[in-house]
Amino acid sequence: MSTTIRFHQYGGPEVLVVEEERVGAPQAGQVRLRQEAVGVNFIDTIFRKGVFPMSLPGVTGVEGAGVVEELGPGVESVQVGDRVAYFLSPGSYAGVRLINAADLIAVPDDLTALQVATILTKGLTAWAALNGFYNLQSGDRVLIQGASSNVGLLVARWARAKGAFVIGTTGSPDKLELISGSVDHALLSNDSGFQRQLSELLPTGADVVYEFVGRVTFATSAASVKDGGTIVTVGAASGSPEVDQAELAKRNVHLVGGPMAQHLQGRLGAAVADVFQAFREGTFGEYTPSTYPLEAAALAHSEIASRRKIGPMVLLP
Repeated sequence: MSTTIRFHQYGGPEVLVVEEERVGAPQAGQVRLRQEAVGVNFIDTIFRKGVFPMSLPGVTGVEGAGVVEELGPGVESVQVGDRVAYFLSPGSYAGVRLINAADLIAVPDDLTALQVATILTKGLTAWAALNGFYNLQSGDRVLIQGASSNVGLLVARWARAKGAFVIGTTGSPDKLELISGSVDHALLSNDSGFQRQLSELLPTGADVVYEFVGRVTFATSAASVKDGGTIVTVGAASGSPEVDQAELAKRNVHLVGGPMAQHLQGRLGAAVADVFQAFREGTFGEYTPSTYPLEAAALAHSEIASRRKIGPMVLLP
């Protein structure tokens, strides 16, 4: 028997229930995967709420790492016993699951399942931010709204390692110290002098603004990007922003966003290799996950909602 976390209706963390089931044989093109670590991502809560509808009862989660137990007909890309991982493949909140073999990537021998489940999806999102939505160059002036978010922190550290001048913002005084060592200047986005500080640090505007906050900070982002610059919307923690498309077009400001997978097509192998290498080299700095038993998935989600925890989270089956 295997533990699976399901929700039979959309709602808050309390709709996540622990169930035991026997996972059957994989179908053509699938493998049965025994998971060792399951990454927790913000999108998991979006599925649970029904913002992105899925068939009910549903299993949320998109990321995991483990060992192949059984192959379905026609699978030749992996073997039983292979250590593998995946991202953006819904249904990860389970001890054992069936998954398409095409979704799997090999886990290097020097990385643990816990490490991979911590950095894979978030690292690839950061990679897409720096190499897809916008092609970051050394010397670029970068503003990251919501730099204390899990992906925002990786973008800040990676951009700085690439030679960019990075300003990071957060709305919480408690998180200001968290980001201060990862950026050139850390600012409180709700400070009364916030816009003045940005103007002093970016007198000609930012080359690129990474938006993780949305409605609360977008007006400042639009005012801070240079004419001809780029705003990358990676998230909207405070809700969807009001965007004056005509004004941005007049200034030739590029507003880009959408799924990061669009920037991985034909480049996935290189992107994964870059993420793993950046982790090995310490580019991501201190990035240790809070771990929870798989059965405590509802607790992890409640701590996301309350913002009690800072940093990545991983469920351990």
